[in-house]
Amino acid sequence: MAALWDFGATAVLCIPGAMRIRWDLYWLRALSHHPGFDRPMDIGDDPSEWCVTLILCAHNDLDALQTVWSSWRGQAFPAAWQVEWLVVNDGSTDGTAEWLDRMVEGDDKLTVVHHIKQSPGKKGALAAGIAAARYDRLVLTDADCRPGRHWAHHMAASLADTDVVLGVCLSEGGPGLLRFDALRVALQYCGEAVNGKAYMGVGRSIAYRRSTWSSIGGFERHADLAGGDDDLFVQDAQRMGFQVGLCPAPSGPTRIVTLPAAGIRDGWQRKCRHLSTSDRYSPSDRARLALDSSLDILTVLCAVAGGFGLLHRGGWIPVVAMMLAFLVRAITLSSFSRVWGNDGPSPFGMAFWGPIRWIFLASATVVNAFTSSPKWTQRAPTSRS
Repeated sequence: MAALWDFGATAVLCIPGAMRIRWDLYWLRALSHHPGFDRPMDIGDDPSEWCVTLILCAHNDLDALQTVWSSWRGQAFPAAWQVEWLVVNDGSTDGTAEWLDRMVEGDDKLTVVHHIKQSPGKKGALAAGIAAARYDRLVLTDADCRPGRHWAHHMAASLADTDVVLGVCLSEGGPGLLRFDALRVALQYCGEAVNGKAYMGVGRSIAYRRSTWSSIGGFERHADLAGGDDDLFVQDAQRMGFQVGLCPAPSGPTRIVTLPAAGIRDGWQRKCRHLSTSDRYSPSDRARLALDSSLDILTVLCAVAGGFGLLHRGGWIPVVAMMLAFLVRAITLSSFSRVWGNDGPSPFGMAFWGPIRWIFLASATVVNAFTSSPKWTQRAPTSRS
């Protein structure tokens, strides 16, 4: 009986590690079959649709806007393309409006929309920009992002085959925990999108058609929330039967990166703001995401229980399961970062940040659950909101 108990306890303690390995390999396998995973890809275009509007919203982001201007306004397209650059000044009071008015003089490809900011978030500004856009194809980013010269064309051309294109925009530098979290989130939403289960995107790198946006009803379903212009919009598109796809893997000039959070506190506030939309996710999405993040801490706890012989003898087996899970984690994230992102945290760090990330997410979730009037939906922790 003791031997049977030991066998059963060992099997139970190895389950979280086995599930962690399975999910990571599931996403990596899906992405490895996506076009352009390990090579640059030439994207075919429909000549009748060689036109696009690039949209950027800014609220009191003059310094960031001036820094990104040359790379954003300098996006390169084939000569036959018709391109509009559109900036929405979302009620800025830092001189953004005056600077943009000077920039638009004599530039017939640049459109400036001055929007009166009435609520937190950028949905109102984004809706105003979409309404004012000349063309149906839209490529969106933020003022704190640094796109490669051909990033926008890479995204716009991808709309030939799908209704919504999800891009990947990771930070350069910053705290290791935040870089690990961003990489984990990107691997998961990209892997799920390739498997036909898209549940989110990022406003820093996303493309869709204005006609698709209008058919979905814009942001009307979640207009009461400050966030959701990216993840909840993608869920609406998926639910209504529109095709949501991942952009082909970028090469150097088609990549886009974002500035890192100033520190852990800033990253924690951003995570709280992102999680404030989670109650609008479907029950299945919430359960899957919660289980995914919990597997990291469960794997460690099971290894500790086995190592100290709390449930059975021969505790080295759950410890080995944990080490294998962390090794697979490092391999999958390194592979993903190499292809879709940039140089991420060290493989060693990526192997062991998981349990700490769970504490990070859990604390943000608790704050969201017990704060009746969350400050990140009223007073934005970043100026762009």
